[in-house]
Amino acid sequence: MEYFDVIIIGAGPSGNTAAKDLANFGVNTLVVDWRETPGDKLCTGIIGIECSRELPPDPDIVYGEALEVTVHSPNGDKYSLSDSYAHALIIDRVRYVQKMADEAQVSGASYLLNSRVTDIKLTSDFVELSVMSHSEIKKYKSKMIIIATGFSNNLLNQVGLDKSKRSDYLVATQVGVRVKDINNIQLYTGEYMIKGSFAWLVPTFNSNALFGAIYRDAKSVDIRGALSHLIESGIIEPGNYDIENWGIPIKPIPKTFSDRVLVVGDAAGFTKPTTGGGIYYSILSGKYAAKTICGAFYEGDFSQNYLESYELMWKDKFSSELKSGYYARLLYESLDDKTLNILLEKFANRSFQDKLLSDGGFSFDWHSSVISKTLKHKEVYSILKSLGPQSTKILAKLFASVVRDKVTW
Repeated sequence: MEYFDVIIIGAGPSGNTAAKDLANFGVNTLVVDWRETPGDKLCTGIIGIECSRELPPDPDIVYGEALEVTVHSPNGDKYSLSDSYAHALIIDRVRYVQKMADEAQVSGASYLLNSRVTDIKLTSDFVELSVMSHSEIKKYKSKMIIIATGFSNNLLNQVGLDKSKRSDYLVATQVGVRVKDINNIQLYTGEYMIKGSFAWLVPTFNSNALFGAIYRDAKSVDIRGALSHLIESGIIEPGNYDIENWGIPIKPIPKTFSDRVLVVGDAAGFTKPTTGGGIYYSILSGKYAAKTICGAFYEGDFSQNYLESYELMWKDKFSSELKSGYYARLLYESLDDKTLNILLEKFANRSFQDKLLSDGGFSFDWHSSVISKTLKHKEVYSILKSLGPQSTKILAKLFASVVRDKVTW
């Protein structure tokens, strides 16, 4: 049986980040992933500027800057939302995450790919893992494990950490397409496209783009019909496109630590409920996990009493963002097309946009500030408050989570 100080299950952004930081501190670390290529996952690949400063992408994997977004309202009107500088970058997500794995290995972490953890046993002194690797079960032992497996996994129950309810997840759909004359991000709203949510078209390179959407109820959404609509409109070129789906959590699991165990990234539910993006929060959680584990080795204490400090760290950093984003998504899902048309017309006003963007009002990675400013707009708040009783309840929770003073403008 091979021994490591820490075994990380999953080679995504959170797992690779933790592996690099642990290896840099001399912690003997193994990363196990079922994929042949780390980072090979469905994702649109948009990262905020703050994330890009934390882990700069190589120039050759950056497709472009997000300076402008064109929003299509349910009634067919188009509105441009723009700023003088980029708030996000469009990147090759797979190569970005591969870079993280490469840097972790340079730092000294070991990787076991094409391998899947099938069983976890916790004892008072160590963790024992059973790993299916090349049709053979191998045993590994460690002092600590990090679960970084992403959305779909059955390992949390094995360590006594239950997953969230099914309603706390969204279905995401994406397909690579060919486009005509699309130079900036397009967002499509309204029931004719995606009921209760929105779809996107993100240009990448050489007339290629990613068309996708996130939604709660797959039965009520005709994603192929939405794709056909854009083909018939001449925006997307006709083609034989394969649509792929995956799950996105929109709420953290109830508890992200246990004896000798930490949970990070999508596995912990660290994605932005508004957009479904999670790369930056995954990176941050990987860093917090590594910091906590280094402290645990120093103290010789791998109990949940000590490891709780990890949860306190991530909650202090972005728990409020997850909460406000969650209620913002619920509120958006309650809007009908008529209300969306009215609100988008307000957002299209240049002075309205300038107010939202003032004083660092918008960040791709931190949405609570722009949510707060939006709710404090008298007309917007009045429109939202006039909705039905269910929406009003959600609005009250959202308002309480982000607004600290009265409606002001």
